[in-house]
Amino acid sequence: MTTQVSAYISNETKIIFENFSNKSGQKKGFIIEQALLHYINAHQELPADIIIPASITVTQQVFEDIIMADREPTEALRKLMNED
Repeated sequence: MTTQVSAYISNETKIIFENFSNKSGQKKGFIIEQALLHYINAHQELPADIIIPASITVTQQVFEDIIMADREPTEALRKLMNED
């Protein structure tokens, strides 16, 4: 037995989703079901602090403090970026 669900998604996500479906040859329903199962299983099996969200929203102050900060990269970041 199958059930139809409905959800609103952004136009950007719709384009990415349709392109992926077309390129992979997978049906949209299959992709959605697999994605939902993956998402739900991850949240059931993993600690909450280990799951990284696909996107985050920050306040303007956080954006200015962290993203726009004019500072040199740390030695650890330089080392990480130079690894092969």
